[in-house]
Amino acid sequence: MKITQIMLAKGFGGAERHFVDLSLVLADKGYRVQAICHNRFSKQIELARHPNITVQTIPVFATWDPYARYKLKQLITRFQPQVIHAHLARGAFIGGKVANALGIPAVVNLHNYIDLKYYRDIDIFIPATEDQKNYLLANGIPADQITHMPHFSLLPALAAQPLPKNRPLCFVTLGRLVKKKGFDVLLRAFRRYLDDARAGQLIIGGDGGELEALKQLTAELKLNANVTFPGWVEDVAGFLQQGDVFVLPSLDEPFGIVVLEAMASGKPIISTRTQGPITILDEHTAYFAGIGDVATLAQAMLSVHAEPQVALQKAQAATNLYQSTYSAEAVVPKVEAIYQHLTRHP
Repeated sequence: MKITQIMLAKGFGGAERHFVDLSLVLADKGYRVQAICHNRFSKQIELARHPNITVQTIPVFATWDPYARYKLKQLITRFQPQVIHAHLARGAFIGGKVANALGIPAVVNLHNYIDLKYYRDIDIFIPATEDQKNYLLANGIPADQITHMPHFSLLPALAAQPLPKNRPLCFVTLGRLVKKKGFDVLLRAFRRYLDDARAGQLIIGGDGGELEALKQLTAELKLNANVTFPGWVEDVAGFLQQGDVFVLPSLDEPFGIVVLEAMASGKPIISTRTQGPITILDEHTAYFAGIGDVATLAQAMLSVHAEPQVALQKAQAATNLYQSTYSAEAVVPKVEAIYQHLTRHP
C-alpha cells in the first residue's frame, strides 16, 4: 500500500516527531511512504535514509499558499497513494483540499485543539485523548469520522532502576524553550527543592526563544552550579538516561510525546496536571503538581527524594503502561486498520 504523510511545519516538536516516527514504522512494515514536508524541515535526511520512504519538499508560506497546493497536487498525483495522512493545520488544510480534488481519503492526527475551518476536507480524525474527541463531537464532527487513538514512541521500554543512594538526584526535562512549557516555574521549584534537600542537579534540554531569559533566571536564583542547558537534543533516550527523575512543568500540554519517552526510560515522572499527561498518567504512575504552581512542583520533587521505593514502583508501572498502550507495537496496528477501512470503503 502507498501512503502519503504530510507535515508542512518547519519546526520540530511532538507533532513533527509523530510524523517522522509513523513514517518510519510504516516503511519498516513494507508500506511505500511518500513523506512530503516543508523544505526547511530538519528531519528530511533521517527519513530519506529508509529505502521505502520517498521524501519530497515544498516551500510553504501560509495555509492559503496557492503554489504549495499546486505543487502538493503534482507530487501526490505522481505517487498515487491510497491514503493521505496529514499532520497539523497547514498540512490538513492544503492536503485535505488536494485529497478531495483527487478523490483520495484523508486522515489527520490531532496534536492540539484545532480550528476546524482548516479541516473541512478530512475523512477521519484521530484525536489523541478523549477530551480532544469530545471537542470534535461538540463542534459537529460525526462520531463515525472519529477514531480515538494515542500517539506512540519508538523508544524501547527500559526497566525502572532504583534511585541513587550515593549522590544527589539529577532531574531532567526536555522541550522547546517557550513560555508555555513552564521551565521558569521549574527553576523556581528547583530552588525550593535545593533549599530543603541541600543538593541536586537539573538538566534542561532543548532550544527556543526563552533560552536567554531562563539562563538569566538561573543566575538570579543562584543556580548556575546546579543547572545546565545542553541545547537541542537529538538522542532523546540517551539524554533521559543522564538523569534520575523526569519533570514536565508545562502550562499547556494537549498530549505530550515526551511523556511517553519518559515512561519508556524507566524514570520516575513528575508532571503538571495538563490535559495530555492526566490522560496518560495517574497517581500510580507519576507524581503531579498544579499548573504553574511552584510550591506543588517543589513538593513533588521532594516527595521523590523522600520516598525512593514509591518512586521506583511508579516508574515501573509507567513503563509497563507504555509497553501495553503507547508503544509502536500497541498503536500502529490501529492506524493500519484505519487505512484498510478507508481503502475497502472509499
